[in-house]
Amino acid sequence: MPDLDWLDGSVKLVLNSLLISMLFFKKTTLLLAGHLLLSGTIDAKDLKQSSPAKAGFENDRLNRIDHMIQGCIDRGEVPGAIAILVKDGKIGYHKAFGWADIASKKPLETDSLVRIASMSKLVTTVAALQLYEKSQFNMYTELGSILPEFKNPTIFKAWNEEKQTFVTQPAQKKIQMNQLFTHTSGIIYPIFSSKGRAGYLGARIIDAFPGEDITLEENIKRLASVPLAHEPGEKFTYGMNMDVLGRVIEVLDGRPFAQYMREELFKPLRMKDTGFAVPKNKWNRVASVYTTKNRKLEPFDEPVFDERAPNNKPEWWKRNPDKIALGGAGIISTTYDYARFLQMLLNNGELDGKRLLGRKTVEIISRGVHQPDPDSSYAGGLSVSVIANTTKHLGPESQGTFNGGGYFYTSFWVDPKEKFFGVLMSQVNPGDSQMAGNFKLMSYSALK
Repeated sequence: MPDLDWLDGSVKLVLNSLLISMLFFKKTTLLLAGHLLLSGTIDAKDLKQSSPAKAGFENDRLNRIDHMIQGCIDRGEVPGAIAILVKDGKIGYHKAFGWADIASKKPLETDSLVRIASMSKLVTTVAALQLYEKSQFNMYTELGSILPEFKNPTIFKAWNEEKQTFVTQPAQKKIQMNQLFTHTSGIIYPIFSSKGRAGYLGARIIDAFPGEDITLEENIKRLASVPLAHEPGEKFTYGMNMDVLGRVIEVLDGRPFAQYMREELFKPLRMKDTGFAVPKNKWNRVASVYTTKNRKLEPFDEPVFDERAPNNKPEWWKRNPDKIALGGAGIISTTYDYARFLQMLLNNGELDGKRLLGRKTVEIISRGVHQPDPDSSYAGGLSVSVIANTTKHLGPESQGTFNGGGYFYTSFWVDPKEKFFGVLMSQVNPGDSQMAGNFKLMSYSALK
C-alpha cells in the first residue's frame, strides 16, 4: 500500500481512492446529428464523432449513464459532470450535465474548461519522456546531476515542536529519475503532509496553484530544502515529482516549462483549450469549483485554500505561466482535448500523423513497474495506476488498463486491449460520490 501516514485526515479518503483505484465521470447532448463537438473534431483522423453503434456501444445502455449522472447532481453530490467515451478512435458518447456555476444557473457544457489537477501528471510525464527519448537523461540518472539542489537530500525523522525545526538525517541514496516518474523518490506534497506539516507549509512551497511572484526554479529549490519522507526508492509516497520534472524539462531544454508544453504537446495535438493559463476571452468558460459543507455544495473559495493550501491561489490560471507552471496539477483542459491526448497514447504515441513518442516508450508508461502491495491487482506505472493482475481484480478492465485522477473529481482510464477509454470531469472536493466508479462500470457494460 502507498504511504498514507503522511496525509491529514481531510484528504486521506480522497487521495487513497486517487492512488489505488485512481477514481473514475447536461443537458448539452453530443450524439449523431445533435450538437457538434469542438471545432476540429470532425476532421481529426484519429478521433471522430460517431454514432454509439458505429463506435461499438449499445445506445440503450449508454442512456443508463445519463440517468445515473443526473441522479448524482440531483442529490447534491456533484455540481455537474462532463463525460466522454471513445472506442477504436470513435467518440460514442460526449455529454455534459448540471452546472458550471450553481448560483447563476450557468449550465456545464461539453467544452467547459476544467481544472484537471493531478491528471496533469501524465501530460508532464509524456513531455519528460520526449527528452528521455533524446537521451538527455536515462532512468538511472541522478536528479542531482540535473538539479544540483537535490544532490544531498535529507530524510525526515521528526518535527521538533519546541524549536519548530525538522530533525533529519542524510539520505544514504541519491534520487534517480525513474523515482520521479513512479513517486518513489520520497518527495512529498506539503499540502497532504501530517508529519512535520508546520515545517513543510512554512517553507512556502507552491503545491499546485501559483499565486505569488515566484519562479519555478525558486519553488523547486524550496522543495529541495525540506526533507524527503524516506530513502529514495524505498517505497511509494505521493508527491511533487512531476513538478520537479517540469523544472528538469526547463533546465534540459532551455525553454520555460509552460512554453515547452505549448509548443511540443498542446500545439501538435491540437489541444487548443489546454494550458497552464486561460486567455481572458475564455474566462467565462471556466467551471466553478465546489466543496461540501454541512452536506451542501458551496464554493471552493479563498478561505478553503487558506485552510488547506495557504500557498496556493484559486485563480492561478489568470497568470502568465512562463514564470512558473506546475506539471503536477496546474493544467486546465476540456474532456475533448484530454481525449485527444489519450488517443495519442492509445495510438502508440501518434495522432493525426504527428508522432510525439515512440511506440516502445509509450509501453513503459503502463508497464506496472512498481507494485507497493503484492496482493493487489494494481501496480504503479509512470504517473498512472495499472491493472497488473486481472486474476485479483474484480472489475471489467483488461490487463494493462491504466488510470488516473485529479483532486477536483476528474478521472480517466485507458484500456489498450479494448482500444477504449473514458474521461469524466466534475469540479468538487471533497466528494464521496460513487459517480466515477459507476460511470466506468456502466461504460464497460455498454460495449458491444
